Amino acid sequence: MQRRPCPKMITVLAILMTALALAPGAWASPKYKVLYNFQGGKDGAGPMGGLILDAAGNLYGVTGGGGVGRSCSGGCGTVFELSRTKGRWAKKTLYRFHGNPTDGFAPEAKLAFDANGNLYGTTYSGGGQGDCSGLACGIVFELTPSAGGRWKETVLHRFAGGSDGAIPYAGVLLDAVGNAYGTTTHGGGAPCDCGTVFELLPVAGGSWSEQILHTFSGPDGGAPFYMTFDAAGSLYGVTGYDGQNDAGVAFELTPGSGGTWNDTTLYSFQGAPDGALPDYGVAFDGENLYGVTDAGGRGHGTVFELKPDAKGGWTESVIHTFTGGKDGRNAEGSLAFDASGDIYGSTGGDVSCLHDDRLGCGNVFELIPGTGGKWKLVALHTFTGGKDGAYPSGVVSDVNGNLYGVAEAFGTHRAGLVFEITP
Repeated sequence: MQRRPCPKMITVLAILMTALALAPGAWASPKYKVLYNFQGGKDGAGPMGGLILDAAGNLYGVTGGGGVGRSCSGGCGTVFELSRTKGRWAKKTLYRFHGNPTDGFAPEAKLAFDANGNLYGTTYSGGGQGDCSGLACGIVFELTPSAGGRWKETVLHRFAGGSDGAIPYAGVLLDAVGNAYGTTTHGGGAPCDCGTVFELLPVAGGSWSEQILHTFSGPDGGAPFYMTFDAAGSLYGVTGYDGQNDAGVAFELTPGSGGTWNDTTLYSFQGAPDGALPDYGVAFDGENLYGVTDAGGRGHGTVFELKPDAKGGWTESVIHTFTGGKDGRNAEGSLAFDASGDIYGSTGGDVSCLHDDRLGCGNVFELIPGTGGKWKLVALHTFTGGKDGAYPSGVVSDVNGNLYGVAEAFGTHRAGLVFEITP
C-alpha cells in the first residue's frame, strides 16, 4: 500500500517548497531579522528542514527547489552555507543537485556534521533506483570540503524500494564511530510498505553497507520520521501514521544481541485530545521526551511530553494544545530547550496563509513551565506571509541565545529566507 506524505509538505512544494542547547534567560521584545532572501533559480528556493551550526557559528541548510537539474521542474535543490564576516552574512551554495540518475533531488531534511566537518543528508526522491511513483526512491549523501572552498558530493546509498526502504523525508544521525542512522517513510515490503529504520556502515574501499534495523508493519506505526539517541545508544522516534489508532506512535529501538534491534511502542496517539501525526521526532530534556503533532488536539496540533513510569512504561501528557489563533497552528520542526527548561519550537501554519490569513503563516514560540504542570506559550514572532516569510520549520541557537531558522516560502523574492530572532 502506498504511504502518503505529510500534508504540510505537499502545501509547501505546491507554492515553490535534536535537541539543541539554548542560552538561558528570559525573552524581552525579541527582534526578528531576515538574514538572507533566496532568489529562486540557481540560488535555490524553498529552504526547509531547519539549520545547523558549526563551531565558528556558520549556518548550513538545504533548499527543496532551485539550483539546476533538467530532470526536476524548478531545479533539484541545493545545500547552502551562511557565514558572518564583519557583522554581515554571506551566502554560498555548496552543492546543486542534478536529479536522476546522477544523485537525487528535493532535499527536505536537516543536515548533520561528522567529527571531520563533512556534511550528511538525504533527498526524498531521485537517485535512479526503484520506481517510487516514477521519481526514484531517494538517497543518502555526503558532502566533503576540498581545496578552493569547493565541496564534493558522494552518494552513500540509493534506495530501491521494497525491503530496502524508500523516500527518506528525515535526515540522518551519526554515532561516535561514524555510522549513520535514519528512516524511510515508505518501503519495507509486506504487509504495507510502512517504512523502515536503517543503519549505514562505512566499509573498505569507501563504500557503505545498509542494514535494516526495523521494518514497520502498521500496528507498530507507519511513516517514521526524525529520531534521537539516548546515552545508552537506544533510538527514539515517532511515526506520522498508523499505530493502534491510525494517528501515529512514539517508539524506542534498543540494540540487542547479534546486531538485532528490539522495537517497543511507547505510546499510540489517539487524535483527540492528545494529537495526531507526530512527524518531527522527539527530544530529550535529560529524562523525558517531548515532541509535536501536526494535527489532532483541537484540530491544530499539540506539544506533548512522555515520562517514564514506575512500571517501565511511558505516560503521555499534552503541555499545549494549539487553538489556531495567536498561539499558532500545526506545529512543525524539532523542539529545543534552554538551561531553565523552557522549550522553543515553531508552527508551520497552513494553506490559509495563501489567502491573506496571517495567523496561518506560522510562528516561532517559547513554552515556559509554571506551577502545577502548566505551561505558558509566548509567540516570539508571527509570520505574515510577506517580506518576513512563512512556514518556519524549527530553530537552532548560537552561544548567545540567538535563534536561527528558515521560512520555506515568501520573502522578498517569494522563494523563502533565513531569519534570526535576537533576545
